[in-house]
Amino acid sequence: AVRAAARAVLDDAARAHPPLLLDYLALVDPADFTEVPDDHDGEALLAVAARVGATRLIDNTPLLLGATTFGASQ
Repeated sequence: AVRAAARAVLDDAARAHPPLLLDYLALVDPADFTEVPDDHDGEALLAVAARVGATRLIDNTPLLLGATTFGASQ
């Protein structure tokens, strides 16, 4: 769901002027940068690289996914 939502936002930006051209969008394990599945529970990193005109933008944000996100009993 996170990957699809991010992709939808970036697809909207691709229709802007100047357009955003996506280089990559990855949902990865922050420990080793391997891709995680869409149903992943726990920590993840959403990493994005894109171009707007001649400028390349690179960013990432840490995420906490799954049951732990919504205050599951501890």
